[in-house]
Parts: sequence; C-alpha cells; structure tokens
Amino acid sequence: KTAAKKSPPRQTNFGGGGGATGGVVNLKSSGLTSHHPNVKVPKKMQDKSKEEQILRCASRLAPHPPAVETILRALTAVRNDPSNPKFRRVDKSTAGYQRTLQDKPGAEDMLLAVNFRRVGTNELILDPSAVDHALLYLGISALEEAKNSAEYKEAKQLILFEKDLRAIQLASDHSEDEAIKRANFLSKCPSEPPDGRGALLQLNLGSEKVSRRFDGDDTLADALHWVGAHGSEIYEKVMSREWCIVDLNRYPVAPIDCEKNQKKTLQYIGCWPSGILEVRPSPEKWASGEDTNMAGSARGLGAASASMIN
Repeated sequence: KTAAKKSPPRQTNFGGGGGATGGVVNLKSSGLTSHHPNVKVPKKMQDKSKEEQILRCASRLAPHPPAVETILRALTAVRNDPSNPKFRRVDKSTAGYQRTLQDKPGAEDMLLAVNFRRVGTNELILDPSAVDHALLYLGISALEEAKNSAEYKEAKQLILFEKDLRAIQLASDHSEDEAIKRANFLSKCPSEPPDGRGALLQLNLGSEKVSRRFDGDDTLADALHWVGAHGSEIYEKVMSREWCIVDLNRYPVAPIDCEKNQKKTLQYIGCWPSGILEVRPSPEKWASGEDTNMAGSARGLGAASASMIN
C-alpha cells in the first residue's frame, strides 16, 4: 500500500523566541493572505509623509494642553528667529521637558516631523540647513487647530478646575472668614451614624477622597453642607452650576440637580447603601441651565429614576 503524502506543518509561531523565524508570523503559510487579501498593515509613523505625521501628532497631543502649548511656543520661536541656536535645541533631561512632554503621545514625533533630529539620548537638534518654513507653518497651524478641539478644551477645563479646587481647599489656612464659613456648614451636618449603620458616602475632590456615613433619611442638603465644610466656594460653585456633582455609581454619569433635589433623601437619589459623589466642572449645557436630559441608569435600594434626579 502506498502511504498518504503528508503536507508540511504550517508555521504559526506567534511571538515565540525559538526557531529560524525568530517569532515572526509567516503570513503566506498561515493562510492570512488568502483569507484576508484586503488586510493592510498600517504604515509606521516615520514611513508616512511629513504632512500626515504632523497632523497625526497634533491630533494625539490634543488631550494634553501643556504639551500642545509648549511645542506651539517652540515652533513659533523657531519660525520667528530661525538663526537662534537656542530655539533649535531641545534638552530632554530638563525638568520642564519631563514634566510637560515626556511620554506624551506625539510630542517627540512632532519635533522629528519638522526636521529635528536625535543627538545622543537627551537632545533634539534642528540644523540650520534643515529649517523648513512650510513644515513649521503646518505644525503651528495643526497645533492651533488642536486647541479648538473638544478634547483640548475639556482637558484644559479640567486643569483649571483642579487648580481652582486646590486653591479653595487651602483657603482656610489663610482666611479666618473662610474657616468660620466651613465651621457653619459643618454645624448643619447631621450626626454621623456609628460603623455598620447608615450609608457610606465618598466625596471626590480632585485627587482628595473623603468619606463619612449618613442615614438613609438624611437629605441631599445634608450632604451638600458636608461638601461646603470642605470649602464654602465649592458649595457656591455647585449651586450656581459652574461646577456640578455627579454620582459615579450611575451610568452614564450625569450631573445631579442639587437645587431641585435638596430636600430629597439620599436613598431617593440613589446613594443607599453607598454612593460615590464627585465634584466636576460642569458641561457647557448644564452650566447654562439647559435641560440636557443626561439621565444615568437608576441604582440603589428604593432610588428614584435618573430622569427625575437629573
């Protein structure tokens, strides 16, 4: 009898360290090219045109306002005074670079796209002969456009919010009047139930997280007085809708109408048996008082529907 001819095994080494392929997938033998003939591997950043690189880098930088502003200043300085070597050198070892540009997606690639080159491990240099005003113009224009994006504006608003919040939190250390206002808010808070009873409420104020217990029939006004005890201006900004309070246990996250629900119980608004509240800058429509219909899903025992709360 003639033995059946065996076909050679397919090469399917997906990242293994051994073998002659060194972990590389053989597309032809694996059948990917025959089953997916239209699949194309994206080009590497450095293989794209300069224009594509610049536009892509600007888009990736948009959620990082300090990086956008720093590179925009750098490119503008080179454009205005290309003969000045100070503007054509970037030292990556400085605290400013590491704080603003280090590890920001698209930052170094943007500089390389306008003809800076790497020198050693900590320098980027733009040679006088490599200065290209067309590329500089395109880079500056792309970064200016990034500043108009929703991602940039949202991130910028958050940075300013956290700066204001820190200043408010530190105000009682320098103002007797503020200390009195906070004490007044605290005096309006109900007594805290003992451990094992009541609802545990967490409040996020930027990077600071504070928590305490409330009874289920305590009201949102009681919780707002607790917020005011951490800064009278925080309370004022929330009530004026410049800032808002959201319940992170709801999805999608939406502002709580603090004015309408002041007398409602914490159980009614969904903070029972627990809740995570966060102070945030208000969305534009919410700050203007428009009816946004941004209702999250109802949660909590005996909670009202989200549309009634928002």
